[in-house]
Amino acid sequence: MPWPLPSSDQARLTLAKGYPYAAPAGSYLYRDGETRALDGGADAGLLRDRVPVIAHGSNRAPEQLHRKFSHLAGAASEIPVTRAVLADHDVVYSAHMTRYGAVSATLHTAPGTRVTVFVTWLSEAQLPRMHETELGLGNYGYGRMDDIALAIEGGPEISEAYAYLSVHGCLADPEAAALPVALAAVPAEDRVHRSLDQESALALLRDRHEPAAELDGMILSNIADTDKRRRLIKALQDTAVPWQVPGFELLQR
Repeated sequence: MPWPLPSSDQARLTLAKGYPYAAPAGSYLYRDGETRALDGGADAGLLRDRVPVIAHGSNRAPEQLHRKFSHLAGAASEIPVTRAVLADHDVVYSAHMTRYGAVSATLHTAPGTRVTVFVTWLSEAQLPRMHETELGLGNYGYGRMDDIALAIEGGPEISEAYAYLSVHGCLADPEAAALPVALAAVPAEDRVHRSLDQESALALLRDRHEPAAELDGMILSNIADTDKRRRLIKALQDTAVPWQVPGFELLQR
């Protein structure tokens, strides 16, 4: 099952507007809800026999990992998370709203852009749980990215990794409809897309699809009403920018 939503309106609004949540300044090891900095040399063995999955949205954040993996304890809960720079891509908004009211992230090709991401190194036992939280509602597909330039902090550049990408396409920029909108919370060099913070992205959805609504009310009603949220997602899909990630092979939905 996906992780439970908070019950109070204020907590729900904080969750929705806080996406993609705070991430450490560098690579870290998650364990039992706590983090410590990773040493690229001394901790290199922690990555062995693990699956590198690019975390371009909330999965980079310790608090989101805790929501998803709080049922694990001790060594079974350990997830090495390395900071990295992905060349020729950007982190942009997906053309959908999550069940917790945020506009979430996906990747899109962006020649010349270097975007900061994280890589969660998941064990074979942890990967099914991540699939459950990412694939369970049909918003993302899991696959392999080949022929990429992904520079791991304190480590090598790797050419292959895995990722969850939105099946809905990218949220279209109303000021440049053929382009997606980047996440302002995710640093990038030589970014070509306009960037917005989460609250501004939510306001964009409100202005397009429910202009008479107060922003908090729009967010809360879409969290509470699954059918309403599905209608919103369908409307967003109708104007979405088709995602472009050359070298991505879809493995599971």
